[in-house]
Amino acid sequence: MAKKDYYQILGLNRGATEEEVKRAYRLLARKYHPDVNQGDPKAAEERFKEISEAYEVLADPTKRQRYDQMGFAGVESEFGPQGFTWQNFTHVGDLEDLLGQNPFFREWFSGSGGRFAGGGRREVRGPFRGGDIEVAVRIPLQAVVTGASQMIEVPHQRACPACRGTGAKDGTEFEKCPECGGRGQLRRSQNRGYTQLISITECLSCHGTGRRIRVPCPACDATGVQRSTLRVEVTIPPGIEDGTLLRLGLQGEASPGAGPAGDLFVQVQIEPVPGFRREGREVYSEAHVPLITALLGGDLRIRTLLGDALLAVPAGTQPGAQFRLRGEGFPRLRGGDRGDHIVTLRVDLPKALDGHQKGLLKEALGPPGPAGGSPRRSGGIFSRRGG
Repeated sequence: MAKKDYYQILGLNRGATEEEVKRAYRLLARKYHPDVNQGDPKAAEERFKEISEAYEVLADPTKRQRYDQMGFAGVESEFGPQGFTWQNFTHVGDLEDLLGQNPFFREWFSGSGGRFAGGGRREVRGPFRGGDIEVAVRIPLQAVVTGASQMIEVPHQRACPACRGTGAKDGTEFEKCPECGGRGQLRRSQNRGYTQLISITECLSCHGTGRRIRVPCPACDATGVQRSTLRVEVTIPPGIEDGTLLRLGLQGEASPGAGPAGDLFVQVQIEPVPGFRREGREVYSEAHVPLITALLGGDLRIRTLLGDALLAVPAGTQPGAQFRLRGEGFPRLRGGDRGDHIVTLRVDLPKALDGHQKGLLKEALGPPGPAGGSPRRSGGIFSRRGG
């Protein structure tokens, strides 16, 4: 089944502001939360997840830009092969602010016996996600036409193979946290007159996991990670813009505690080529044409980004004339058609002529003389206005 457009899911147009995106999400989240749709909680849960996925993309300027440019292909790497999960949802603060206004939502969100979008009990928080890495790669301007594939080496931390990233010996030497009894949370109550205030906080002893390492892993000193060098092949699509960030999911730093790895962001930097200028999908350059070719016409060899091409120069071509080489420019990002190469011709004039050559020119073109009538003499010299 084809996915629905994110803007359509939230009932928005593509020019919606950030505030309009957030307002639409809040309204739909109230309407479709499973705890207020007891008649069909499963359908409500799927709908709630769908609008949260749309919000995750449209509330993030970078993800929204990629989605606007490339559709689902621009953001599919954000969520991995299984698609969007609640582990990908990075706007929990917006959700908590919304859900805290309703007693049903407070129970659901707090985790104190409630559900977290999957129907299961949420007593223990999962391990932390690994950190992101950002590196830069440089490609020649020609690679923007053809695309490129580049192998890079990235220093990063990987999950310790001895403990499988858990930090515990053999990955099994854990014990229930004695501070929270394995719940990952501490519940405190305080009476104020006729009111009882209950606060639920993360257990600082186990960082919300509900367990502690009993025997540390000797290979990584209980950190769960080791330093290494990661070799990654980066595929750069044709038509890419300078400064674009490519996201490689789960290729970043390993998580201390066997959680999901972070992401690797690759910034593409395009090296200019002397003599060529890029404007969108068009490429501009200049070429020198001999005077005889400009006068009589002929073929002129033009240097393009992908090799030489022949340009048919018509007779009587004037200096500064521009010609368009169709399909010799840059392609659309992830598209098929290409822009054009626009060439400005500079006519090369001979620096010196012998008597015979001068005679032939006078015979063919007439004697030289001032253009536009006789100029006014001033002080024994010709006065040229504007120059």
